[in-house]
Amino acid sequence: MTLRHPEGEEQLERGDVVWFPIGPKGAHKVSNQGEETARVLMVSTMGEPAVAIYPDSDKLGVWPGDERDNLMVRRSSAVDYWDGES
Repeated sequence: MTLRHPEGEEQLERGDVVWFPIGPKGAHKVSNQGEETARVLMVSTMGEPAVAIYPDSDKLGVWPGDERDNLMVRRSSAVDYWDGES
C-alpha cells in the first residue's frame, strides 16, 4: 500500500497504523499498487457535519448529519450564494 500525504509518499506494511490531523495537513490517499488484494481499515473520530475535499477529482463531499442531505459535487458545479433566492 502506498500512502500519499502532504509531505510525500511512503509504503505501508501489514499492521501499520497512521493518523491524520484535521484540515489540509491531514490530506491523504491510500493506493494499492500491487497485484494482491489489500485491506485497509479506516476509523474516524469525526462527527457530523463533515466536509472533505478531493483535489485529484476536484470534488467536495458534505455530510450534514441527515443522510438525505449528503452531497458530493464537483467544484465546477458551484453556484452563486444568491442563485435561486428571491
